[in-house]
Parts: sequence; C-alpha cells; structure tokens
Amino acid sequence: MDWLNALEDVGGGLVPAARAFVDSQRPPLPGTGAPGIRWLATQLEDFVDRDTDGGDDDRFVEGAGALLGLLLIDHLGGRTRERDGCHRVQLGRFGWFDPFGTIQEALDAEDPRECLSEYLSVAEREADENGPVSRVMRVFTSTLGRERPDLDIESQFELTVDLNNGASVDLASLERVARDQDDDAATEAARRIISMLPGSNTQEETPWNEAATRLLPRLVSDKFLASLPSEQTLYIDAVGSDVHLALQLRYGTRARYVRCAEVDSWALERAAARQQAIENLAAKSRSLRLERVNDEILRVRQGDGLDGARLLLPDLAARLARVEPGFWVAAAPHRDVLLLARGEAVDELHRRAQDAAQRAPHPVSPAMFAITPQGPRPLQG
Repeated sequence: MDWLNALEDVGGGLVPAARAFVDSQRPPLPGTGAPGIRWLATQLEDFVDRDTDGGDDDRFVEGAGALLGLLLIDHLGGRTRERDGCHRVQLGRFGWFDPFGTIQEALDAEDPRECLSEYLSVAEREADENGPVSRVMRVFTSTLGRERPDLDIESQFELTVDLNNGASVDLASLERVARDQDDDAATEAARRIISMLPGSNTQEETPWNEAATRLLPRLVSDKFLASLPSEQTLYIDAVGSDVHLALQLRYGTRARYVRCAEVDSWALERAAARQQAIENLAAKSRSLRLERVNDEILRVRQGDGLDGARLLLPDLAARLARVEPGFWVAAAPHRDVLLLARGEAVDELHRRAQDAAQRAPHPVSPAMFAITPQGPRPLQG
C-alpha cells in the first residue's frame, strides 16, 4: 500500500478510510489505475448482492468512496477538499468530483459497473476542464478576468466561489445554462452574474416594492470594507467591536450588496431597511437548527450562507433560554457559522472562534457578543 502512503499529503482523511476498506475486502487490491478500478467495480457488484443494513451501506460508501477518490487523484492528479464536513476531490484547476455520491449512485444502479464507468468519464472531463463544474469555472474565471481584473478568486468549493472582496458567488445557475448551451451563452450568463458584484460599473437600482422581500443582512469585516473601491459606498451599520452589518439583495443563488444611494432612493429611514432585512432573516429562521460542537458549544447550522447573520435575530435570546436558561455568548467568525455557549464557556468559545476565523476564506471576526433580549452586545473583556 505504498501508493496510499504517498498520497497522505493530498488525500487527507480519505487515506485511513481507504486503507481500512481495502484491508476488509478480499481478494487484495491488485494496484492502482485500471486494475484498481476493476477491483472496485467487482466489490460494488458483490456488495449489491449481500443482505445488509443501513450501517453496512454507510460504511461501504465511506470506504469505497475514499478509495475511488484516491484512485482518481493517483491517475488524474488533484487533492481532497473539505468544507463544513463535506468531502470532495479537486481535479486540476477547476474540476470537482464527488466519489461518495458516485459509489451511492452505482449501488442504486441497475448495472453498478456501467454506472461507475460513466462517472469515471465525467471525472476525466473534469480534469480536462470540460466537465460540468470545470467548464463553468473555466468560463467564469475567463469572464471575470476580462470584466473585473480587480477581482481574484481566493477559494472554490464545487460551484461556490469566494472572491477577494468578500463576495461569495454560487454558480449553480451558470451551470444550468452551460449544461445545454455553448460557451458564448455561458459567457453571457457569467457576465450578468459578474455585473452584480460590488464595485461594478453597472449600478443596479431595485425599487423598494421588489427589494423589500429580497433584503437580507450580511455581517462583514473591517478587511472587507477596506477592500472596496473608493467609489463603492455600501450601506453599512455597526454591530459592535469590529463587526459591521451590510445589506444584500438575494436573487435565487445570486446576491448583491446594497449601496447607500439605493437605500436613500427608497424614501424611507435607513433604519427601516435594516429592520426589514432582519425581519426577512427571522422569517427564514422559524425553525432553527442547533448542533452541538461539544458539551459546551452549540452552532447554528442552516447552511444557507446566513448563519453568521443570525447573531441579529431579535428572539435569539428567548430561543437560547428555552435550550438552557442563563447568560449566553456568541461569535460569528465567518458568514457560515454562528457559535454559541453559556457564559462559563466563554474562553473555549473564543478559542474556537479565533480558529474558525483564521481558517475561513473570508472571516468576519472572532469578537464575542453577549446575547440579550435587546440584541447582541459586544462582550467586554
């Protein structure tokens, strides 16, 4: 298994999972490349014929998926990536592949071997920048370079792209266009998405009757504000410490920041725009998913890109009191996480918030807030 050891730097957690899987199967894995894939296809066919329960299925998918991912990395080049517990294989510059989903699909298929073969063809196209994800990324990156040379892609996870100005773009809509149309049509769709990014010369104006239902809050950092072009005056309001509130208008999977001039054009008090955004967020948060990180720390995990902003929910203190009465503190280290703890765990919460902020592509802040019925208040050291 020397080849698995050689992939530890790029294979991450897939390596021990794959090793355990291979050790549990017979006959032994003959090697990498085509022999390894044929061996894996045989294991798939054999497993389908077994009488198994859900736990067996999950373990097989985890092990076989890890092995498939590493076989592809060995053959095509690439590495594993993880975000919020979701593992994928990045192939080349822009290609992405889900080995676990592939194994699950193969197990459910009428012909597991044929299904696996079809997915392997997709993986090869991804590595050649002509797959479902890599083609979209190739078109978007090229268009971004022409339309907005001031912006760079800092990170990517499948069809989610994080830019160096703090914007995060979901390219699912562009993938739908590219799926059935040529590169010219995909480029035009990419151009429309890019025109909505902060700093664009195209200053969109949305009337209040349309904006009112689309408006949502977004927490942003000092670094984000410093990165904006001087002519880009966004609506910004203080939350406390080094955390600020911006407003976004969401259009399905796309979003753009709201400028001060646009808020002023709505002929209402600026505070009313903020209040409307928070009310819209509350409407999206009627059922709040709280997960335990450990015995002391909770996290909000709706997974819609708004979790950090849920620091601002008007009834957050009341919801937490129903979990456990007492003094609660919170931190929103980046847009996708809100960490919560009782007051006695403030040190542990702060350590976790600092770690999350350091690892996030676009951090907000590790600043701590007391959760009160009147809203979040900066926690005094």
